[in-house]
Parts: sequence; structure tokens; C-alpha cells
Amino acid sequence: MIATTQIARGIYRVAFWDEPDIVSAGLLFPGATINLFVIAADQPVIIQTGLRRTFGRVRDRVQAIVDPAKLRYLVIPHHEGDSSGAINLWLEVAPRAVPLCSDLCASLSLRDFSDKEPRVVGEGEIVELGSHRLRFFMTPQVNQWDSLMVYEETTRTLFPNDLFSSMGTEITTAQDHSSVALSSARDLGYQPDDRRHLMQALDKISSLDIQVIATMHGPAVTAHVDTLIRTFRDQPLST
Repeated sequence: MIATTQIARGIYRVAFWDEPDIVSAGLLFPGATINLFVIAADQPVIIQTGLRRTFGRVRDRVQAIVDPAKLRYLVIPHHEGDSSGAINLWLEVAPRAVPLCSDLCASLSLRDFSDKEPRVVGEGEIVELGSHRLRFFMTPQVNQWDSLMVYEETTRTLFPNDLFSSMGTEITTAQDHSSVALSSARDLGYQPDDRRHLMQALDKISSLDIQVIATMHGPAVTAHVDTLIRTFRDQPLST
């Protein structure tokens, strides 16, 4: 299945789940989504590329929102199949697009993996898109050691890398998602209980006015944001 939903002004969630060929290949857990986000700004952006094998299917959904040839940036939250696997296929159809990533992501992976030199973004850096504005936060060791998070300032939407991810195919949730997200972190083991790096990341986002958390797996969270952040601050991620 693949579905597109607008979750904030000009921001679209393209969610992919339970496609038989991808599940049977061991690239996706049954009942889990991979979410790519399109920001239909004056300078359009996609946040994470999706898997290489799903490019054609996802591109067709993106094309219904923006012309891929007009994409200006490809934001790579970290180097992994769902986050950067299709980067070169996107660059083929989006010749103006520039990959944006952390310094560690560029040094370890993208300067070799990407067909176009990535642009490294720094802590607190702002990238203006015209109608939207991205602010970047370096969050190393949160899921991956080259991790970053992104905050879209005009819609107050946080893209938290893989933090707060969960199983399930629900599109959005206004329920308290903290226990579900915490259980997923513990059961799936995607986030080590590295308190120092986790606290650093949570400190950076806790002062933000967040209206939507656009998770990379699972539903977009539209309420009880402070409770979710506090739960990950107060509760161990290992049992």
C-alpha cells in the first residue's frame, strides 16, 4: 500500500507499507510504514528518499504534489536504505536538487554514495525555501551516528529522524502516543539507551513550539508532544 496525506500546510506524508515484494525481500516489517515527506514550498524539498526498490512507486505519488524536476533539496536524515537508498534515482529526475546532510553523513557515506556532492548543514542552520523555512539540529547517535533532525518553522513541524517511530499504519494520531513509541523503541531496539546523546537531542527540541511530529515510521503525532518528549527523557529505552 502507498498513501499520501497532507499533515500541515504544504507538507505531505507519502507512506509505504505491506507491499508484498518489499516485505518478502526482508526490507520492511509487515505492518510498518516508511514515510517520505514532501514540502511543496517555493523551493520544494523531500525529506528522506525511500528505498531504491520503491522509487518508481513513490515518485509517482510525489509527482502528484510537485514536479520532481523542480525539487531543490533532498534532506538525508542519516545514511540508511529508507533514508538515502534512492538518492541517485531522485538526482536523475531532479537535476537542480542538492542533498543536505550532516558532516558525518557526508564524510562517512554520501560523498562516495551520492552522484552529486552533498551540502553539509550545521547546528542551527536555516535553509530558506520561500514559503517555508528549515532549521537543522545535529543529533549524533540518535538512531544512527550521522543523525540530524529538521524543524519546519512556519508550520512548526518536527522531522525527528527515527526517534518516536512505531509500528502501525495509522496516518495521524491525536492520542497520547508516548507508551506506543516507547514500547516500539524497546521492542525494536532501533535506539540504544544512550542517555547522553539522547538527552542532548531532547534538549534541542524540547524548547520548540511543535505542532506536528512527522515520524519516519508510524503516524504523524499531532497532540501530547510534551508528554512524548518527557517520556523519552524519563524512561529507559531498554528493559
